[in-house]
Amino acid sequence: MDSFTLSPAAIAYEDDYLLIIDKPPGMLIHPTVNESGCTLYDHVAAYYRQKQLNCGIHPVSRLDRNTSGLVIFAKEPIVQFWLSQREIVKEYLAVVTGCLEQDSGIIEAPIARKEGSIIERCVSENGKYAKTAYQVLHRHQDKTLLRLRLFTGRTHQIRVHLAHIGYPLYNDSLYGTPGPQSRHALHAWRLSFIHPVSDQRLEITRELPKDLRKIIY
Repeated sequence: MDSFTLSPAAIAYEDDYLLIIDKPPGMLIHPTVNESGCTLYDHVAAYYRQKQLNCGIHPVSRLDRNTSGLVIFAKEPIVQFWLSQREIVKEYLAVVTGCLEQDSGIIEAPIARKEGSIIERCVSENGKYAKTAYQVLHRHQDKTLLRLRLFTGRTHQIRVHLAHIGYPLYNDSLYGTPGPQSRHALHAWRLSFIHPVSDQRLEITRELPKDLRKIIY
């Protein structure tokens, strides 16, 4: 993602308190020991330097490396805290493998870390409560486009829940067909919440990216 920059097209929303970015797939949000300089955090820091903004980089939401879509950063720690105390409606668009016949539904299944893995999660009676709602938007051959809402925020929640009901994300090599990690078909398309300073409701959306549209249409 060396060519990625925080251009006006990549910034979904900005004011004195918040920065919301449309993250591309394949990019980590935070630097790690093995990867730094090209994470979303690094790009935000570069953007602040370019604009001569004296702001903090405080994540309010997170996405997996290979999930695209909306990520919230607070510019001050207190704003991050205020948002943590408010409900943020998070909705995703996903392409799953298989033709899901039921038009809508709710998945309630507890999620835990899979034994012997530091990455993979699974549905387990010993896990933490997790709830995901889905609605079918489009069916095409052996794939289905879903709109999903998270009611809890467990690691890999959507990926685990969809695999649990037999419809894993398209191209999800961890919970679907095994293989090299690559771009799975999941996009964080909508955020809705009360602004922690203005008390006005914000609704930010970003449509399904072209690479995922090609899969389902």
